[in-house]
Amino acid sequence: MPTRFDLDLMQPPTPQAAVDAALLQRLRTWCEAGAPPPLAQPLAAACIASAEGLDGAACALDGSHALARLGRWQGLAWRLRILLGDLAPGHGARPGHPWDCGWWRAGALAAAAAFRPRRATLLLLRPADQAASAELLATLQAQSPAYTRPLRVLLVAGQPLPGVPRLP
Repeated sequence: MPTRFDLDLMQPPTPQAAVDAALLQRLRTWCEAGAPPPLAQPLAAACIASAEGLDGAACALDGSHALARLGRWQGLAWRLRILLGDLAPGHGARPGHPWDCGWWRAGALAAAAAFRPRRATLLLLRPADQAASAELLATLQAQSPAYTRPLRVLLVAGQPLPGVPRLP
């Protein structure tokens, strides 16, 4: 059985009802690029200038908003379908399926080294110093050949970071 959401590495986004549809579409498009089976791109990183709207978009991307609209039994059935899909070998990420989304727990490099995505995952990094971001990305990159699910890392940074493209 897949493990639960990795609380050692990340904390869930703050629940928000408001979703910037354009931001959500940009995130989904970027996250899903290279993610469908077979997994062509296990790890990708990008920068974004502002954290504004990221919690709402992450809640939509992780399925929290969809789950809130379903009744108890429909929600349970939906979760079960997702779980069964996650058990399929070479799953990668299917378009429109929920992603695990969360903010990195700063300093959790040991958790990053041990991390194996249970499903497609978006890891968000709050504005931090470039050294910590670089060290985290290097740690994840070293582990990424073992990933069977995609990991996308989005750094919130006012200035572009060397070697990390801006989110399109």
